[in-house]
Amino acid sequence: MFTDDRDDTSRPVRIAVLGPLEVGVGPKPVTVPGHRQRGILATLALQPGRIVATDHLIEAVWYDKPPRTAMGQVQTGIWMLRTALVNAGGPAEAVQSCATGYRLNSELCSVDVTSYRTKIADARAMQRRGRLDEAVRLVRSAHELWRGPALVDITHRGLRGWAARLEEEHAVALQYRASLELQLGRHEEVIPDLLELVDHYPMRESLHADLMLALYRSGRQADALKVFHDVRQALAEELGIDPGPGLRTLAQAILRQDSRLAPRPATNQPPPHTALSAPRS
Repeated sequence: MFTDDRDDTSRPVRIAVLGPLEVGVGPKPVTVPGHRQRGILATLALQPGRIVATDHLIEAVWYDKPPRTAMGQVQTGIWMLRTALVNAGGPAEAVQSCATGYRLNSELCSVDVTSYRTKIADARAMQRRGRLDEAVRLVRSAHELWRGPALVDITHRGLRGWAARLEEEHAVALQYRASLELQLGRHEEVIPDLLELVDHYPMRESLHADLMLALYRSGRQADALKVFHDVRQALAEELGIDPGPGLRTLAQAILRQDSRLAPRPATNQPPPHTALSAPRS
């Protein structure tokens, strides 16, 4: 279960979806009864403070095959959720009824997705101020909230899109951290992380670009060019395409040992932009 610095008396209900669904009231875990109730809670937790229409809850739980009793089952599910929270010492007002649906009360609940996004946003603010070490610390803290694939134990078809979007956010943020480490001159240190990311996201060219740059700046030109060869072969075999112009330009620069790719000393200032910067996605 994730933690934050907020007072448990003001936000006693804790919900985590960055991995298996977990719920707690203060330090006490709460068992959410039933597959349907877990799907409803996950849908509300993904949009804390926003009204989620009953129709959207029905779609999330049953997708395109809702039973005729779906609305009544949602109402029952909400009642069971409230009962579970109250029995654990939480407030019944954590889940609010509205004219068109239901809302997770963001004043009484904390959700790991919200904490995660706040930390990433704060990291970007630190980066803009040139405080890269603090930005890295915040991004690392954000990643600690992940306990596995998002919504890994929620199998409702209507929530697959949400899970995919969260995983994409995670991939972008992981690469963001690697980019910050490169800016700080930590080329060798970031290579293991980039190797793991490339293995997990083999079609993401910008990750390969970061790995190539890290290897090259660590004195491993041949390994950097091998990364390009491998991704070019994978793209051809899997998608029938060539690498994009940014990755091709970077490979050529590495081949001729372009001075603009030379390692820079560790610094808290962002590097100057060059035409050979690694492509982003």
